[in-house]
Amino acid sequence: MTENLVLTRPEALELAKHLDEWAKWRQTNDRTTADLDWERFIAKSREKAEWQAGLATEIDHWENLHAIQMVLQDNLVGMTAGGHTRQ
Repeated sequence: MTENLVLTRPEALELAKHLDEWAKWRQTNDRTTADLDWERFIAKSREKAEWQAGLATEIDHWENLHAIQMVLQDNLVGMTAGGHTRQ
């Protein structure tokens, strides 16, 4: 990515300014990933991303279980109420 970077001096200064602001932001914004050391920041960020992906999978599982529960309830109510499902 950096091998094709061609900027004028003003563009380079502007980009450097934004990247410096980003570096300060990443060091303080999220307490679970904030770190002055780049390698630790990346490691914490990867760990957080893996945790969030795992949590998303867990939430999908909960939604599936809830859907099964609702269908079972509908079927059971239908069986006990003469074939009518809950409204």
